[in-house]
Amino acid sequence: MKNYFNPDTARRLGAQLGIDAEEYAEWVAPRIEGLEILDRVTVFAQGLRERLARDYTDAVNGLLNKLGPELAEGEGYFNHAFHLWPVSRFIELYGVDEPEVSLDAIEALTRAFTGEWAVRPYLERYPELTMARVHQWADSDSHNVRRLASEGIRPRLPWAKVHRPFVADPSPILPVLDRLHEDPSLFVRKSVANNLNDIGRTHPELALATAQRWATSGGPHAKRVVEQGLRGLIKCGHPEALELVGFAPTTAITATRPEFPDTVAVGDKATLSATLTNTGGTPANVLAEYRVHFLKKNRTRKPSVFRLGKYTLAPGETRVVTKTHPFRVTSTRTYYPGTQALRLVINGHEGELVDFELIQA
Repeated sequence: MKNYFNPDTARRLGAQLGIDAEEYAEWVAPRIEGLEILDRVTVFAQGLRERLARDYTDAVNGLLNKLGPELAEGEGYFNHAFHLWPVSRFIELYGVDEPEVSLDAIEALTRAFTGEWAVRPYLERYPELTMARVHQWADSDSHNVRRLASEGIRPRLPWAKVHRPFVADPSPILPVLDRLHEDPSLFVRKSVANNLNDIGRTHPELALATAQRWATSGGPHAKRVVEQGLRGLIKCGHPEALELVGFAPTTAITATRPEFPDTVAVGDKATLSATLTNTGGTPANVLAEYRVHFLKKNRTRKPSVFRLGKYTLAPGETRVVTKTHPFRVTSTRTYYPGTQALRLVINGHEGELVDFELIQA
């Protein structure tokens, strides 16, 4: 993804913003070599600082009518406006002494791209002013701005600094999420769920209490938002989280020892198979997952959770469940050959650990 921010993108951005696009691209090119994505975006923003009006207010206001149309529901900014990230970075780096101007600019920017990263320094330096603006954003007629109200105050926003005050005490976030968890926009609701998931990492009881409140509200979107918002706790097998989304711990579901190849090569796929049976006298909702205990560089093993499926088994019903798991190398997954392991997890209950060997192809 870092390679997206290259001289061609600089030309596109420069042309849209009305600066000399070719000269801007030539300036950017040698300065981004070997850099990761955020550092590349920073270089782009530094280049804008040198080419726009020296007065920050004049510079940022001159950008706002060049950002393009507002993104419609379903038009992701990665697909349509990712090249505008340097504008967000410009506001983040150079506008902290002009908070009112910058917060206005962030609201305008988020309609055409997204503005959550630019919020961070203002949330840190001007918390009362910024949170007052966040509550205004939550009432906006724009789904993009309403999403900004939630996304900008996430405690652990990706590609941004952890906001430690909200990690320590996330209670100021909750009125915003309460207002938005039944928003008509899926884009907004996904952000609310992600925010609740952030909260659950350090304050599981508060996340559960909030999810319980939403679940009992009877809203049409509550079930999905709650399940997504508690996904981290669900992956950890938290019994209250599982029960809240309909997967109560039960001894009525039995599972056979999972079948899996003894040896798998890096780059190949392998199929897991197991048989589930409801031995009870009533239907049972089943959340079937599996944990792969990957061998790490230090030769310890660390589990990652993957989903097999969600099922409802009638009394006495037996079902074979299968999943083909790829062992391909990706930017987020490095494999270390040796003894790995996996186990089934049924409604949070962990099954037998099954070893297998991962070898180089």
